[in-house]
Amino acid sequence: MMCWLVCLVWLFATPTYGQNASLIFTDEDSKVLKTEMLAKADKDVYVFFAKNFGQSIENPIVLIGTSDPSLLNENLSKALKEMGRRQQSSPVDVGKLCYEKPIGAAANRSYTVMCWLKPRAYDRRWLSSIAQRLPPILAHEFTHQLQYYLANDDPPQRINGTKELLLGPSWMVEGTAEVFEQIYSIQLLGQDAADTADQTLFDMQRRARRSRLTLAQLDETGSTKGRGGYGTARFAAYVLAQREGPGALLEYFAVLGQTKDRDIAFSRAFGITFDKFEIDFELIRRDFAAAKKYVKGQ
Repeated sequence: MMCWLVCLVWLFATPTYGQNASLIFTDEDSKVLKTEMLAKADKDVYVFFAKNFGQSIENPIVLIGTSDPSLLNENLSKALKEMGRRQQSSPVDVGKLCYEKPIGAAANRSYTVMCWLKPRAYDRRWLSSIAQRLPPILAHEFTHQLQYYLANDDPPQRINGTKELLLGPSWMVEGTAEVFEQIYSIQLLGQDAADTADQTLFDMQRRARRSRLTLAQLDETGSTKGRGGYGTARFAAYVLAQREGPGALLEYFAVLGQTKDRDIAFSRAFGITFDKFEIDFELIRRDFAAAKKYVKGQ
């Protein structure tokens, strides 16, 4: 009985593994088990970024998780109110987020929302299953939180003299999150990233090869949505990560926060201009031998 009470206190109090632990909100159905799962995933992701890349977030982040889409915005509003944050101007599109895939997720500057298909029963079997699938997705969303944080982009800013958002281009934002999701997944499986680098490069190039969208075109649309967009963004960011190290992807956003200039940030992080990389990318996206040489700096 005493152990059960201790567990309840731990689950519903602010986690003790750091001041930057997320504030977790979920609905009442099997709340203890869902909170336990979200808290562990949150902790594991924080530790992963702190240990491997020296990155953490000081400002509090809300983490919403539910299997009932109708409660997602209700939980989010409640969480933002408790944090003293302004309510979102428009509700999360739960239809798009929660019904198109087994686990849906999205991040904004002060919160991450996640939803999953409701199981037959919330039990230890469910916990074991989702514990393998949800954390890499949370790592993806945490990367977005890092991007906002490193770029000092709260509230969202515009590039001087334009209507274009500072935090971009879109392929860089989504591609970077995809890369760190991949790195986390490999670690979760107990594999060495160096041992899987060639196969990962091939798999990501295969997806990018199918798309006719160039990086410049993705930048013009301001989105990676649509056929081939994510694949192209993922491969572009992975090439940069393999060439300069994954930490350089985060350095880009840190320099962006200091300079408020995308071109300067890209040149400092990767040693080339955006324009030059866009040209290089079209030369390697369908040639595996050329891609292998490029990531080695040849």
